[in-house]
Amino acid sequence: MPGASGAVRFAFADGSELRVREPAGGAVAQWVQPKTADGEPRYASPVRLRAAGGGTLRGAIRPLLHVEHLFLVVRTAETAGTQAFIRNPEHNYGAYVGLRTVKRDGARVRLTRPEKADVTGRYDARKNTLTLSLRLGDAPETFTFTRATESSAAAFYARRGVDTYAYRKPSEDDDGWQTASPADVRLDERKIAAVMNEILRGGTPSLRAPYIQSVQIARHGKLVLDEYFYGFGADRPHDVRSAGKSVATLLVGRAIQDGAPLSPQTPVYPLFTEYAPFAHDDPRKASITVEHLMTMSAGYACDDNGDQWPGEKAMQSQTAQPDWYKWTLELPMAFDPGTKAYYCSPEINLLGAIVQKTTRAWLPDYFAKKFAVPMQFGRYAMWLTEPPTDTAYMAGGDYFRPRDFLKFGQLFLDGGRWHGVQIVDARWLEESAKPRTAIEGEIGRYGYGWHVFDATIGGRTYRAINAGGNGGQLMTVIPELDLAIMITAGNYGQYPVWSKFIERTIPDLAAAAVPDS
Repeated sequence: MPGASGAVRFAFADGSELRVREPAGGAVAQWVQPKTADGEPRYASPVRLRAAGGGTLRGAIRPLLHVEHLFLVVRTAETAGTQAFIRNPEHNYGAYVGLRTVKRDGARVRLTRPEKADVTGRYDARKNTLTLSLRLGDAPETFTFTRATESSAAAFYARRGVDTYAYRKPSEDDDGWQTASPADVRLDERKIAAVMNEILRGGTPSLRAPYIQSVQIARHGKLVLDEYFYGFGADRPHDVRSAGKSVATLLVGRAIQDGAPLSPQTPVYPLFTEYAPFAHDDPRKASITVEHLMTMSAGYACDDNGDQWPGEKAMQSQTAQPDWYKWTLELPMAFDPGTKAYYCSPEINLLGAIVQKTTRAWLPDYFAKKFAVPMQFGRYAMWLTEPPTDTAYMAGGDYFRPRDFLKFGQLFLDGGRWHGVQIVDARWLEESAKPRTAIEGEIGRYGYGWHVFDATIGGRTYRAINAGGNGGQLMTVIPELDLAIMITAGNYGQYPVWSKFIERTIPDLAAAAVPDS
């Protein structure tokens, strides 16, 4: 890809790399960490380089750390016998293993579920451990469970030993947020506390319990709430899943602002002549524009949420075409561009290729230079695709500190500016938040990578702009209230659970900005 070469690369024996493209004081290099044995992809994390004298640059490498907790909960029910399930705050694997009936024959243990393969293992009475063979990824793995201790169970509870919330004003660090108390910005602290108490007390361990892991609120440009649960903290980046799609369209807007030969009406296929000829050639492809990709209405036979067509999962699991851009461009057409919309992550990812081509900048570098550095981001990590594309995957899966991701919402409230710096054109944000398509199975309507819906708050209806991702990654802006709210959660694969965060939790938090009638 243009812009993806030209770096000074330092390669290490474990497969990691340091890539430096601007070897001058103040440059941002990228630390690329390799794929892990358990299937985590490569990530690029920024390294801020500063002149250290003698022609040298110095910076600290802070890679994304993969932490995993598995808690096996065994309970006896009056009618169902002994049952077990797994709680896993990082990836919610327990939702896929499901609720199981426990059967024991001496040291042998079986966890059974109708129409599912048994989970088998052995109980060691002397060591008081239970070893189980679990399939959480592509292949079965052996896990040894021990009795939880006070410290090891910290990630099991929202907050161990705390069931009544006490407000704490957020701390100020070097990330640019000014902080305030609710009263300073005319928010009702009691209403916020009511939601926080729900989180603290509502985490009763069950397979479908909410897993809200952080909540942030900003009003009138100030950070008012910054709370963490289940072992998460302010300096720990969180997987934002498909909320990252909204970042992809911000990159498009910034590229246009920077003078890239690009607009919503730009035809897509003339940008990819190097991929021709295309499989499933169709004259309708000639009319696909950048706007169609941003609104997921390109017309491809592609749907992440249904079974009729392949989507993101099919693209990522297949090995015949490692170039995901070409895989997308060669999808067959199902309808005329602009006439229907289906949730198709490959379309949003293709926007990344367009930004990279038209700016001639590697996507992780472009994001760092245009967004992360001027917006004073802390730690984050961008998912890298495999060669030959070898760049940021723009359809989701990046890790950001929640209080940093909330800044994207503040852009909508401050005309695209952060501390007076114009990050993205205000007109682009206005266009992005216009409802344009109705995506099958999604709440509200879709703009340029942003969900737009009506929220009922305090008996009134307000327009809400939302970046949303699987599991409950939600960043919602309510312009009329000058309010932005961020929630991160771990209810992956449990839409009936985390959809209630949209329907109820966010309106309940926003109600703090609405005086009682």
